Amino acid sequence: MQIRRRFRVNARQILGHVTRLNIFWRTLFISVLIGVTTGFLVYLIERVVYRLLFLTLYNTAFKNHLVVILIPMAGVLVARYILASGRVDNAGGTEEIIKSYHEYRGKLPLRNALFKIPAYISTLGFGGSAGLEGASTYIGGVVSSLVDRTFSWLRIPYEEQRVMLLAGAAAGLSAMFKAPFTGAIFVLQVPYRSDIAPNALVPTLISSVSSYIVMVSLVGTAPLFQLAAKAQFHFKDFLSVIVIGVVCGFLTALFIRIYRQTKRWFSEGSRHRIGLRPILGALILGLTGYVATRAWGEALPLGPGYIFIQHLLTGNVPIDMALELFFLKAIAVIFTFSAGGIGGSFFPLLSLGAATGSVVAQIAGLEPYDFGVVMGMSAFLAAGYKTPLAAVVFIAEATHSSGYLIPGLIGTVVSYVVSGSTSISTHQRDREDIHLANRFHLPVRNAMLRNIVSAPADLTLAEFREHFVLRHLHRIYPVTQEGPTGPQLIGIISLYDLDRVPPEKWGETTVGQTMVTNVVTVTADDPILTAIARMNEKDLEFLPVIDNQHSRRLVGGITRTDVFSGEWANLL
Repeated sequence: MQIRRRFRVNARQILGHVTRLNIFWRTLFISVLIGVTTGFLVYLIERVVYRLLFLTLYNTAFKNHLVVILIPMAGVLVARYILASGRVDNAGGTEEIIKSYHEYRGKLPLRNALFKIPAYISTLGFGGSAGLEGASTYIGGVVSSLVDRTFSWLRIPYEEQRVMLLAGAAAGLSAMFKAPFTGAIFVLQVPYRSDIAPNALVPTLISSVSSYIVMVSLVGTAPLFQLAAKAQFHFKDFLSVIVIGVVCGFLTALFIRIYRQTKRWFSEGSRHRIGLRPILGALILGLTGYVATRAWGEALPLGPGYIFIQHLLTGNVPIDMALELFFLKAIAVIFTFSAGGIGGSFFPLLSLGAATGSVVAQIAGLEPYDFGVVMGMSAFLAAGYKTPLAAVVFIAEATHSSGYLIPGLIGTVVSYVVSGSTSISTHQRDREDIHLANRFHLPVRNAMLRNIVSAPADLTLAEFREHFVLRHLHRIYPVTQEGPTGPQLIGIISLYDLDRVPPEKWGETTVGQTMVTNVVTVTADDPILTAIARMNEKDLEFLPVIDNQHSRRLVGGITRTDVFSGEWANLL
């Protein structure tokens, strides 16, 4: 007897080590797969949408004063039509990732990709003023959802699905900007305004590095921007950085407020796929390109913003031109999204910050000039997305220079504080547990799992082990029998109950003879707080959910994990 007990203990220890090892290799495999696949797809998007479509139009057709109005108009209106046809919103990739992370257990609706990806191509390829990273992060999220569906037999837990969603988004951002650390840090920060996503650091780093390797092997390792080296900083520089942080924080809050109000006005006033208000918004977008082309020979406000920022970094931009560029870019971004276009907000924020930094740098006489431009970029991004660490890391990776880290950190902290709680994302939360109290009054049916595995009472334990334990790998199973209204709950059986019966008797002992009949349950209409209290009182991880105490029809189950995450969180 003692030998058998010792053997069981050793077997459980070995099984525990194997399980942990399997989880490690599973995480490594999935993260690398997501990163490599996303890196290649982002490369294709960048080549086709930006270089083949947008740059060709920018350097040829956009020189014509009429065409520069019509093509961006057509791009965003076609995108709006595509999205409306599929009944899909125009939330950008980052916003979609945040929403799915909090509300849909880390899964993107794959059907929506059939409409969103063509809409991205139409908006970004034809001059819409939005970021390419919107498409890249969305593609990364789609890849993670496809991997989860393809390898469904791995039975990846919900929390890991959320982590893999972030890993996909990080891979998309990393490949697009050739900035692996930025990709990882940004997606860790962006779900929360004052917190970091838990348990996601290693997968996001692995996927970011994997996608980065794929991208640079295809396009090279050149930095996103070429800047002058700054060897040392003076006290005047730090004061200027603080001023840049204050100005960027204030302007970010103002920009986001105008952006939201304008977008709301356009969405409320148009019930049709292509209405008068979207056409007006698209026309205003095109006019920003027209004004810039007439003034400077280039449609600088249009497109994702690479040319816009590089133009400001040259140092040949007077203060009045930098101010005009800021307003034109802000208008172009606002009306791209208001008219129905889709894209990212990361690079538009960088562009507005670059123009702001350019103005302050010239007033303060900063040397080199591009120092102020870069400080404005990091400060505006930090205030807009509430991601101060990612903003600082980005300027280091985008310039291949660590010299801007310390002043950049000062500027981002100042802008973060000045802008308050304002964020361009509407689905960000303050921190991981800030909404838990709001969930507890909701009914259990909002959080429960509906498709749960239950065992018939007349099965032998040998059959139960073969067809349930080894196949589904759960620890607890409700026991049911057919009733007039469906499966009725009559008990519950766990692996502990199975272990209490000698294996030689499994062939003759039934589940009904072994199960626990005094089952703690909740009804679908009970508040979630009741389920938590009963789990805490009996130290349980799972509760069966019944229709009501009279019929005891099994309708689902609820676990502690379901309380703290899930699809139902959008009801908060």
